[in-house]
Amino acid sequence: MVVPVRRFAFLVHPLVPVARRLQGLRCGSAPIALGLRAGTEPDDCGVLARLSYRGVEGVIVGVPMLPEELLADQERALRCMLRAVQIAGPVAHVGLGSVLSVVAGRGAALQAACGIPVTTGNAATAWAAWRIAARVAAGRRVGVIGAKGTVGRALVELLGGVADPQDLGAFEVLVGAHTTGGTVEPGRLRPGTHLVDVALPPTLSGPPPRGVSVLPGERLALPAGWSRDVWGWLFHVVAGYGPRHVYACLLEPLLAVLEARTEPWQHGRALSAATVRAFGEAAARHGFAVD
Repeated sequence: MVVPVRRFAFLVHPLVPVARRLQGLRCGSAPIALGLRAGTEPDDCGVLARLSYRGVEGVIVGVPMLPEELLADQERALRCMLRAVQIAGPVAHVGLGSVLSVVAGRGAALQAACGIPVTTGNAATAWAAWRIAARVAAGRRVGVIGAKGTVGRALVELLGGVADPQDLGAFEVLVGAHTTGGTVEPGRLRPGTHLVDVALPPTLSGPPPRGVSVLPGERLALPAGWSRDVWGWLFHVVAGYGPRHVYACLLEPLLAVLEARTEPWQHGRALSAATVRAFGEAAARHGFAVD
């Protein structure tokens, strides 16, 4: 009898050079830690942290390429991601964080290369942003920034939102869902606006103006039974929403293992509202809720 693998890999990358140096320090690479080398080779990847929940182990593996490097050289990015999956060891599912989810076929190319279901995190991101925005909106109109992207299109449907409105000041509730962030001048938002933001880097190109509230659009409270090593605690502090919360996208491969799925929740460009709702139902079954 073949025992199913109860482990997943989640691949992440640094958003800024200092984060890459920290990854080099964690993985024992002095040249990367000291900023003497970029860290764009497959063997520069390394395990950052480990976690577990309800008998499923998660291995967080860092790909030390910055967003612009990932976008500029997607073949190299794919080679690094494939190496990261190999480093994680036998896994049943692979999840992708931030810009890794949009390069090299949005998960499709990596899945073809490694033969393991690869999910982008978009279903989880859309679900969390939908529930948070709907609660804040309380029936008011919602503008969706980045509505041409995978998450943005799903949110327009789920929220009945306005796609990429020109006059952002006409909305009290906005959702930032652009792929790479930094696309909106803060002055375009009026005081009293609530911005539910899932973009990384953030949607605003500078600090929010006085009276504008920015809500983390992917923040989930850690449920009872969530376990992590010391590096996992640091990972949540440095790369997440703090030690008591987790990014929703991390749950996609975890829930895929818990649900014994043989297909990813989502990769490529298509994301249906039905998939987002199904993911939310699975998240609720296993103890997760928006904060």
